Amino acid sequence: MITGYNTDVRHGNRVFHVQTEDKGLGNPKIETLIYVGGEILDNYRSSYEDLLGGPIAENVIQTRMDDQHKLVIRDIKNGKYDTTPGETEHAEQTVFNDRPLDQAILEYLQQEGDLDILELVVDEPLRPTFGSPFSFQVRARLCVSQAPVAGAEITLKLVSSLKKAMPLLTGRTDSEGLFAGHVELPPSQPGHCALLVGCTSDAGSDELRVLITAAREA
Repeated sequence: MITGYNTDVRHGNRVFHVQTEDKGLGNPKIETLIYVGGEILDNYRSSYEDLLGGPIAENVIQTRMDDQHKLVIRDIKNGKYDTTPGETEHAEQTVFNDRPLDQAILEYLQQEGDLDILELVVDEPLRPTFGSPFSFQVRARLCVSQAPVAGAEITLKLVSSLKKAMPLLTGRTDSEGLFAGHVELPPSQPGHCALLVGCTSDAGSDELRVLITAAREA
């Protein structure tokens, strides 16, 4: 299951870190946080309770995450955060604000032009398991034109809530923007663990995080 997206966005003389996560079926919300210098600048939340009436396809939630993540990046590029609120009270009010997804998407579509930045996508869900070989393929492309991004740097790390990140693999995308990798995952690790697939190029950067499951007993 893809649990989040992380993108660094350069605008003006600042770097904004945009993080979007699915909070899970127990709390069916998609949350996007905007960081500058390690501090939260703004927050967007949208609910997908409307999907809970039956089976939920993973790609439906992923599409909503994609839309929300991209519209926040679009806001940054359009200068929404060029001036940070100076009054403490106003800043606190704007850091955490619930914004209906439909309204946000409408505003996004009404804006002129398109933001063509790098995005990292997978053709099939990634399902890593501890103590097993893991093969994966990712695709680096521009989100609007869909043009492949060749020569983008790909990194694969094992991240844990209790240990330092462990580099597993590095490489670059081919002329079609594809990268295929294979690693042997270690036995079960303490804490919550995930694989972090990162991609960086002149067109921007993007990340995918994938939870690692425990091996099933025979």
